[in-house]
Amino acid sequence: MSRKKETATFAAVVKGADLLQALSRAGAAIERRNTIPILSYASLAMGFGTLAVTGTNLDHEVRVEIEAKGEGAICVPAHRLRDMLRAISAETIALNSDDEGKLTLRAGDTEATFGVLPAVDLPPLAIDNLVWSLVLPDGVFAYLVGGAADVMSTEETRYYLNGVCLEVRDGQAIAVATDGHRLVSRTTNLAGQNSDRAPIIIPRDAVRLALPLVGAGEAQITAYGAKDAPNKLEIVANGIRIRTKLIDGTFPDWRRVVPAEGGAEIEVALPELARALQLARATASDRGRAVKFEPCEGGVRLSTNNPEFGTTATRLACQGAIEVPSIGMNAEYLAGLARAAARLGSKGLRFQITHPGAPVRILPDAAIVGALSVLMPMRV
Repeated sequence: MSRKKETATFAAVVKGADLLQALSRAGAAIERRNTIPILSYASLAMGFGTLAVTGTNLDHEVRVEIEAKGEGAICVPAHRLRDMLRAISAETIALNSDDEGKLTLRAGDTEATFGVLPAVDLPPLAIDNLVWSLVLPDGVFAYLVGGAADVMSTEETRYYLNGVCLEVRDGQAIAVATDGHRLVSRTTNLAGQNSDRAPIIIPRDAVRLALPLVGAGEAQITAYGAKDAPNKLEIVANGIRIRTKLIDGTFPDWRRVVPAEGGAEIEVALPELARALQLARATASDRGRAVKFEPCEGGVRLSTNNPEFGTTATRLACQGAIEVPSIGMNAEYLAGLARAAARLGSKGLRFQITHPGAPVRILPDAAIVGALSVLMPMRV
């Protein structure tokens, strides 16, 4: 004789739009396909007039609180319930479970039932031992972490590069990422928050999960674990709590590869650079995407040479020291850095070039401080 699985009683009345939004946000941490069935579920837990909706994949957890009336806690199939709510126009949703392990949804003329599981079955991403906490004002999380995220590595052999390193040093918050070919660093001053914090590496998947949820709002970030080696991070923003495991590794001393200021500097307008790169990429090698910068009368020449498709060359007007050394750079990487500068409101890019074999410092307009990119040269 089979034993009936006990499921706690759950009842809630909630606005349909609020529940849909909460499930969509918490569902960002829930994978469509899971070998562990419970990880396809979201937890719904009532408490003091709020409904907490939580989703996890064991590495990341997202919790969203919304207003509701009811009691109890339960786990529901997250994507199925979310997809159904998208088709329901009723303003109010009523959810009620029974002792048979079924949840009934009632909304206007619609009624549906779901198989549910006990809330205690969903494993929490537990945290302990607060190491440090930091409040980033509106837009700063997006500026720091979002700015560096474009160049996160995907190479699993160097797993410690598969994310964004965040540290507080000398009263500044610094985010940096690199894939070994390009590096982006973003820095901002922290008024009144001057103590240094141990560096942490936020995993690539966690960065991509957090950026749209945090948006341009204020974010409180808190590191947990050992004093000198935090292993968990909590981000609270826009009524959402995100928890994630951190990469267990040491980010390399990236400052050693950043060339010192100096050398020849030129400044190129972004629209002109975009046009030139589009021309160059049309004939650049699919393998290398290398473009060559070299001085010419009134500016610099940007050219490609592909034995299969021929050559392309165009002149770029620029300001600064025209007699720069000839150097090769990756056109795709350079186009990405130009788009990132445009998002900051920059009108141009400044290139600081010392010699053909050295990394190139790339900066936005002088009025925009704290944004630095480094691009490794290529043979052309």
